[in-house]
Amino acid sequence: MDSPDFIVPPPGLIPSAPPPSEEPDRTVRDVPPRSLPAFPPPPGSRPAVVPVAPPSRDGVEAVEERVEAVEERVEAPTPTPQPGAWRLRAPGGLEVLLLRPVVLGRDPSADATRPDAAAIPLADPARSVSKTHALVEVVDGRVTVTDLHSTNGTRVLTPDGEARELDPGVASEVAGGSTLLLGEFAVRVDRAPLHTV
Repeated sequence: MDSPDFIVPPPGLIPSAPPPSEEPDRTVRDVPPRSLPAFPPPPGSRPAVVPVAPPSRDGVEAVEERVEAVEERVEAPTPTPQPGAWRLRAPGGLEVLLLRPVVLGRDPSADATRPDAAAIPLADPARSVSKTHALVEVVDGRVTVTDLHSTNGTRVLTPDGEARELDPGVASEVAGGSTLLLGEFAVRVDRAPLHTV
């Protein structure tokens, strides 16, 4: 105890243990469970997951209602996504569930052949992504990607490390765990984790 790194408290500062006969009863009793409070997300925050809802036939009013519903969901608990749904993940925390076809690009517009597709803009500082670059959709449970005649092309890096260039205008199946390279912009294709809570 002569070590300079060890501090000895003065006598009487730490109470000594009570004798065995005076020990308090420490029996664990049934305690009713407490419910923890639910806290809403901070104002102005956006959910990390961008669910793409099925298209509506009601035109502009339906789009405005969907936008208002999304804004309401920021303040209220969001429904859990479909377990194991296919998703796209990109830099900056963008995550898109593939619940309907999506068109990716810097400032995408819906593909004429797929007017029901959701336009998802990508923030690409290098500007290697075309304005309307690629169509991604789930067909019979499999993800397919179609390059929409982009300037810098679309490549697929498989989980095995194999790289292949997609032919413009031709839908190509993409395996889970693959990375899409839209120009130099990387987008990961995988399944959303199953929710157990």
